[in-house]
Amino acid sequence: MERAGQSSDGGRADGGPLAGRRIVEIAGERGLYCGKLLADMGAEVIRVETPGGDAVRDLRPHRAGVSGPLRSLPFAFLNGGKRSVEFDLARDAGLEHAEALMRSADAVILSPQEMPAAAADAARLRPSALIEASPGLVVTTISDFGADGPRAGWRGSDLVDAARGGAMHVTGFPDDPPVTIAGSQAFVSAGACAAAASVIAMYAAARDGRGQHVDISIVEVVASVTHICGVGKLMSDGLVPQRFGTGLFASVPSGAYPCRDGLIYLMVNRPAHWKALARWIHEVSGNREVLEPMFEGPSSVRQPYRELIDLFVTELTSTLTVEEAYREGQGRHIAMTPVSTAGQVIADPHLKDRGFFVDTPVGDTRLRFPGSPWRLRSAPRREDRRVAAPGDDTAAVVRELKAEAAVPAASSGTAARETSRATAASAAGDSPAALAGLRVLELSAGMAGPWVGRFMAWCGAEVIKVESTGYPDVTRLFIPPGADDGVIRSTLSPWFTDWNAGKRFVALDLTHREGRELCRRLAAVCDVVVENYSPGVLTKLGLGYDELAAGNPDLVMLSSSGFGQTGPDSRYITWGPNIEALSGMSGLSGFSHRECTSTQYAYPDPLSALHGLFAVISALDRRAGGGGGEYIDLSQYETSVAALGRVLAGPLQTGEEPARAGNDSPDAWLQGCYRCADGVGRDGLVEQRWCAITVERDDAAAIARLSGLLQVEGAVDGERATLEPALADWLRRRDASSAMRDLQALGIAAGAVQTVHDLLEHDDHLAARGHFERIFHHDLGEVLANGIPLGLTGTPGRTPDTGREIGQDNHDVLGSLLGLSDARIRELESEGVVQRVTREPDPNRADP
Repeated sequence: MERAGQSSDGGRADGGPLAGRRIVEIAGERGLYCGKLLADMGAEVIRVETPGGDAVRDLRPHRAGVSGPLRSLPFAFLNGGKRSVEFDLARDAGLEHAEALMRSADAVILSPQEMPAAAADAARLRPSALIEASPGLVVTTISDFGADGPRAGWRGSDLVDAARGGAMHVTGFPDDPPVTIAGSQAFVSAGACAAAASVIAMYAAARDGRGQHVDISIVEVVASVTHICGVGKLMSDGLVPQRFGTGLFASVPSGAYPCRDGLIYLMVNRPAHWKALARWIHEVSGNREVLEPMFEGPSSVRQPYRELIDLFVTELTSTLTVEEAYREGQGRHIAMTPVSTAGQVIADPHLKDRGFFVDTPVGDTRLRFPGSPWRLRSAPRREDRRVAAPGDDTAAVVRELKAEAAVPAASSGTAARETSRATAASAAGDSPAALAGLRVLELSAGMAGPWVGRFMAWCGAEVIKVESTGYPDVTRLFIPPGADDGVIRSTLSPWFTDWNAGKRFVALDLTHREGRELCRRLAAVCDVVVENYSPGVLTKLGLGYDELAAGNPDLVMLSSSGFGQTGPDSRYITWGPNIEALSGMSGLSGFSHRECTSTQYAYPDPLSALHGLFAVISALDRRAGGGGGEYIDLSQYETSVAALGRVLAGPLQTGEEPARAGNDSPDAWLQGCYRCADGVGRDGLVEQRWCAITVERDDAAAIARLSGLLQVEGAVDGERATLEPALADWLRRRDASSAMRDLQALGIAAGAVQTVHDLLEHDDHLAARGHFERIFHHDLGEVLANGIPLGLTGTPGRTPDTGREIGQDNHDVLGSLLGLSDARIRELESEGVVQRVTREPDPNRADP
């Protein structure tokens, strides 16, 4: 069955994997990024707006000297390629048009909190009613706290959601208030998650004929994105992660170090990288102490000497410019990257070489914005994507709906699709897991690649991870806290669970010809390959996409790397915190007196994984319609720059460097994170408590209610200075949680800043929604992990197990999939081609 806009041979009308998919977007700020990604991937996204245009067309900053509905730079960035229709959802005629449009769609994206009151209250627009009217429809709602639970009706904001989800408590410096990352990243990560979940649900609906409600909670997405500081770590070491400046608690050395003209970010996560750094420090400074064997090994060995090692590193970096440190460090295979300004990102020769920034038609001009963070082998990037004025497409869309309605039901594409769905549903009975029947081969380590496989395994796919004893996943190099023997326990790392639970494990020596051949044979019986090796490594091994696709033309392959597969810097090495610095996130976020503000959760890693998951499922959706295989080149650097699109939108047009805003927002009348009365932490010690608050611009009623609470008169627009000191004083004498509840009762978005301990032990809303997942562990019996926030209510996922050893599934996988006998596998094991751990992995091996 052909999808609309797709030829019988799988070609796309406009070059995107989601061509032929129609998405209806009735959403405010929370849904814009989700719709953007769907449009970027080729879907027809139709935005339903109120007459005159929605309020999000006023997001700051505005184009200088421009008035009207096309003045907002963030809106232009987030809405290129979407169509716009104006339907008054408060009237029956408008509702009927919207309902007809949604019946013709594959998915609907809603942000109920931002819809007009009449529409939000309309029973006909509730997910259950929409799906009842069109059983194959996917309805994705994006809300702060989710569709149910004790706080479902509470008001949030990007800042409040970051506070409640645990992100702010571990971002910035301990001497400052908790702070958020620039660019509305709670909304961005939730939008990426919603896009991936929507396509997963559409993929399942095409198979089973059953749509579903996808319930995205922004707070739960944030809690999952920050899981490096999450419940697994808490259960492992009993410590609640705190703000740590620019360094990372698990990596020594790490952080922003001074050069002669700026800051360079360094992260050492492998023993071999430390040796390379130590030799360089010695060469430049003559320091011999840095070469002492006591500093060698994993980061845990260097933890007691962090301050001393920071002095050693500064001895080196202070003699160099940022550019010299960057190029020389990378030449020595050390993860060093600049702490970039907006101007430096925009002018980066690597991004220019890859053609990352694109021109977007907006009215009678063209504006420059970040492009999509993926490259597809079979389709050009969508660049010429106009930004529609309100209602530009109303007449055309209404004509199309009338024409579709006039087509006889028996020959209607929509009717045929629904008939096919109904037949599939009847044959299938109860819907299987959303990705059941798919098989994934994973050749990746760390997080950005493995988290893609983790999500797919949770959704029912069979995920087979290939590693080796010589080059184990970095998460296996784990010495349990408190262990006095210094021995690595490769199955006990909480991050191993977070990124690798639910998978099967095969150990192959890919430097051996027969090992590579077995890997090729596995790829031939898989639907997807996910890899994050250094660019060019797999091609040298004969395991690149061209080689694998020769034996499996329908293969979908994702290559996730720091800089992408091409460009002058493509071979450089990075970790998530390096990308934070390089992309501008660290330099553009935080308070004005801080040149670099870092998270403790390597944000670009989970962010890239969510985008990679979306790209993989989009390619699979196209393949299911007859479109064949796909190769996806995902740049983690470009993903992070794209996520900063709202911040970079101004500098791209004006060349002016944006000021660091801390927790403030140009779109709020008042926004900040305020000190509350001290509380008692998990260890029984007194700890600071904070509350994040947002009062929206032009919300006179909320300002009046807040003024009444504080007994402050005259706090109107333009007089924030009158109210804020009184608010700070009121909060300083209040418990953060009770202040949050009082403010929410007034309809004001407020959220006490949560630690991971708060999330686990005190958040009754997350508990009621079952956010945390208990997983069977082969060594520990059971572990607790942050949940997978895809919100699939019709095909909910689960994680079968975790804690598997390297090569634990050799015989099962190689026997059942490749037909090798046990005797042949044992023979290959004796030759070292197939490996099974008889000892813990060697931590002193370098990256492949």
